[in-house]
Amino acid sequence: MAREEHLSLLLKGVSSWNQWREDSPEVEPDLSGANLSKADLNHINFSRANLQRANLLGANLSSANLVAASLSEADLSGVDLHGADLSGANLSGANLRAAFVTHANLTEAVLERAQMNRIDMTEVNLEGAKLSHASLLGAELPQAKLTNAILESTDLSRSNLENAKLSGANLTGANLSSARLNRADLSSTTLTKAILDGVRLNRANLNNANLSGAKLTSANLLGAKLNSANLSSANLSSANLSGANLTNAIVDEANLANANLEGAILNGVDLSRTITPIDEAQDLEDAIDLDDLR
Repeated sequence: MAREEHLSLLLKGVSSWNQWREDSPEVEPDLSGANLSKADLNHINFSRANLQRANLLGANLSSANLVAASLSEADLSGVDLHGADLSGANLSGANLRAAFVTHANLTEAVLERAQMNRIDMTEVNLEGAKLSHASLLGAELPQAKLTNAILESTDLSRSNLENAKLSGANLTGANLSSARLNRADLSSTTLTKAILDGVRLNRANLNNANLSGAKLTSANLLGAKLNSANLSSANLSSANLSGANLTNAIVDEANLANANLEGAILNGVDLSRTITPIDEAQDLEDAIDLDDLR
């Protein structure tokens, strides 16, 4: 439970609280379990504070300092965290449904198992963050930075990740069905056994990505870059790969049934072990220069 003296200090207002933090930098405030719903905490200094299981529903924490704060299992639904600094914060199991977290800094933050459906994280920085098993269904993440983030088994279905930077991220077993990733940078990402059915990856960068065993049924990869990508055992049935660059991609045991490869670049690709119906063989030959396969 929260310490009464810390709650009393907070009730004096943000200015008084921040002055106390400045005068007592060695103190780590304990506000665990506190009810701060709909509180106006704009620019508050909550760095290293214990806010575990706190109720911050609908609170205003815009531009707040939450560096290395503990917010595990806290209720942050509908909270305003625009421009807040949450780098290194622990939000594991927290409720951030419909929160407004635009332009916030969450580098190296822990968000494992967090509930973030319909969250707005436009242009957020999540570099190196841990989001395994988190739920971000329908989340807004355009132009977000997720370089080297851990997103294993994360639900990103129907989310918006257009122009996002995910280079080096681990998305093993993640659900990205019907997500929008047009022009996103997914170079060198791990998408092993990820679910990408109906995903939009138009002109996305997937160079050197590992998509082995991934499900890409009816995915749209028009003009995508897949140079040296690993697509072994991936299901690309009915996928649109027109104009995509698959130079030196690995497609062993990949399912290309009914896939659109019109204008695709397949230099250095060995299609001999793909799963392709006999009646589509000619279509594949028309999509490539056969001299590149000899």
